[in-house]
Amino acid sequence: MSTLLPFRSCLILPLVLMALNACSTQVELRTAAQQEQFAQEAASQGDWERAMRNYAAAADNAELGRGDFAWQARLHHQAGRAASGACRYDAAEFHFRQAIALAKKTERSSALSYKALIDQYERQGKSTQALAVRNELGFHQAWALGAFADLESLPVGKPCGVPR
Repeated sequence: MSTLLPFRSCLILPLVLMALNACSTQVELRTAAQQEQFAQEAASQGDWERAMRNYAAAADNAELGRGDFAWQARLHHQAGRAASGACRYDAAEFHFRQAIALAKKTERSSALSYKALIDQYERQGKSTQALAVRNELGFHQAWALGAFADLESLPVGKPCGVPR
């Protein structure tokens, strides 16, 4: 019996595994795009809880599929906005911080996520945390956040703590 057959299978196996990995990556990215659409639909209906879950799942799938960091940052930012609308402040803070970290990796602006995080803290009456986030930015960048004042605000639904 020839040793050539086992040697060939050793060469083919890595190629098969790479092809399977590429397929799973594409599946994850398509799933992320579909979940983003579901999240947008839920957000347009004011269903912030469902929007948050779908944006968070989309962000997870985009990460698994090795989607670009800018897209992942946008998904986390939108998940944070939806979480804020759903009165899930811990989740909102997590997603805004993730968006900021991912935006920094792409050297893109993270100003909207910083603004959203500051706005959320101010809504909650947490002025110390809001000031700490402003200090993370530095004076000039924090001052420039005023330019985003009318561009985007956190969603407003029923006041938090009010039974639905």
